[in-house]
Amino acid sequence: MSPELLAALTLGGSAFVVGLSGAMAPGSLLTVIISRTLTRGPGSAALMLVGHALLEGALLVGFAFGLQKVLADPRVGSVLGVVGGVILLWLGYRLVSDALRGAATENTQEPRSEPRMGPVLQGITVSLSNPYWTLWWATVGVKLAADGLVIGPIGVAAFFIGHEVADIAWYGLVIGATARGKRALPPSAFRVVLGACGVFLLYLGARFGLDGIGVL
Repeated sequence: MSPELLAALTLGGSAFVVGLSGAMAPGSLLTVIISRTLTRGPGSAALMLVGHALLEGALLVGFAFGLQKVLADPRVGSVLGVVGGVILLWLGYRLVSDALRGAATENTQEPRSEPRMGPVLQGITVSLSNPYWTLWWATVGVKLAADGLVIGPIGVAAFFIGHEVADIAWYGLVIGATARGKRALPPSAFRVVLGACGVFLLYLGARFGLDGIGVL
C-alpha cells in the first residue's frame, strides 16, 4: 500500500469518526428528517441527505476559491443564523399546527406526494439554517480538507466520502427506526411526536435568530 493511499484511508477514518460525532448531536437536520420520515416516508427523508451532501460538496469546491474566509466572518454566521432561524420557525409552526389540527395523521399509511426536488432542497436549506454547521465547516471542516489537499485529490475524496458515510450511517439508522416505529404509533402518539419536533424547531429557530441578532 502506497503512503498516499494509507494517509488517505487514515484521513477518511478520522472524517468518519468526527462526522459521526457531529451527526449524532441533536439539531435541526435530525428533527426535520424524523418529521419528514413520519409524514412523507423514508424515501423522502433519505433525499434530504442528498441535498445535505450536495451542499457539503459545493463547500469543498468553494474552499479552493477562499470560501473558508467568508464563512469565518462572524457577520456571515449571524446572517445565516437570522435567516435560518426564520426558516426553522416556519417549519416548526407548520409541524405544531398540523399536529394540533390532526392534519398530519391523515393518510399516514400513504405518504403525500411531493416534487422530487422538494426534500433535496430542504436538505440544503435546513443544513444552511444551522449556524453551528457553518462554524464547523469554517473550522474543523477546513482543517480536515486542508489535510486532504496535502495528500492530493485522493485525500480530499477520502475526507468527503468518510464524512458523508458517517451522515448516511447515522441518519439511515434514524430513518429506519422512525419508519418502523411509525407503524406502531397510534394517531394520538403520532401527533405528540410531530408536535414535539415542531416545538424543538421553534426553540432552535428562536435561539439561532436571537444569537444572530446579538452578534449583528
